Amino acid sequence: MLDSLDIKLLAALQQNSELTQSELSQKVNLSATQCARRLERLRNEQYIQGVVAILNPAKLGFTVVAHTLVSLRAHTEGGNEKLHRFIETAPEILECYSQTGDADFLMKVMTRDLDHLSLFLERMIRVTDNLALVKSSIVLRTLKKTTALPLQIVS
Repeated sequence: MLDSLDIKLLAALQQNSELTQSELSQKVNLSATQCARRLERLRNEQYIQGVVAILNPAKLGFTVVAHTLVSLRAHTEGGNEKLHRFIETAPEILECYSQTGDADFLMKVMTRDLDHLSLFLERMIRVTDNLALVKSSIVLRTLKKTTALPLQIVS
């Protein structure tokens, strides 16, 4: 079970994972030793899955974000396996969800430009060879983007 100090600790880490142990303990009003113990427990219990650097896509030349809906013609073991393997190995796919509704999958795809997106889509269609629908919507502007979970509602 998480208590309010665990929640404060996780919230502080979500905002800035580069805080020193001293800064983190001050933010959550714990001694450095208690903070370190709690942090270790949260890692061991997998509340913290990892710590990463969030890169600036525009600085690195990635200008196109597309949300792509994909549906399979038939749900066969081989067809599903080809698509799953493609999803796992395609670096352009940042997120992918199997879902209910009009399409089987929703992908968040990031590419350098529209030509790169076109090549990616052609590659996906060619490699998977079992797609009934591929429909992409291009993101015009990002209004909100976060990786932070809404911890204030957890209790």
